[in-house]
Amino acid sequence: MKPAATSKEEILAVCRELIHSEGGTALNVRKVAFTCGISVGTVYNYFGSKSELVEAAVESVWYDIFRCADSSAAFSNTRDCVRWLFERLAYGNTQYPGFFTLHSASFLHNDRPDAKQRMQNAWDHIIRMLCQVLQQDPDIRADAFDADFTPEQFVDLLFSLMLA
Repeated sequence: MKPAATSKEEILAVCRELIHSEGGTALNVRKVAFTCGISVGTVYNYFGSKSELVEAAVESVWYDIFRCADSSAAFSNTRDCVRWLFERLAYGNTQYPGFFTLHSASFLHNDRPDAKQRMQNAWDHIIRMLCQVLQQDPDIRADAFDADFTPEQFVDLLFSLMLA
């Protein structure tokens, strides 16, 4: 028998497994509690509502998709970094079928400011990484950016296009 999940991280790991195997519609408090081997009340000890559970699970999946590479070679230049990002998106699509649709439904159409902030927090580290790589890339001309078109604006555009 599977031991009971006893922490927020263990519950989120089960949520990621459910998203992987059954899709985002499997994320409901009763299903998560049953799969974890815990009571519904225990899930509510960590997450105040189903919305909070789904938001945390989606954020957890994003962190899994974009966990840092073991090698820093992916971050040595912009081209390799963008390639790594696309590879991670492909991994996310394979590992979590339907996840990007779940994300759209749970965050982009959510009027809760805290939900949108959680999503932004999940992406901020990726955006910062891209900016850092871009600014250190020896293949980028020194005059490629100016006050009207900054590296940050380019990264924002690039990241938006990748997510689209």
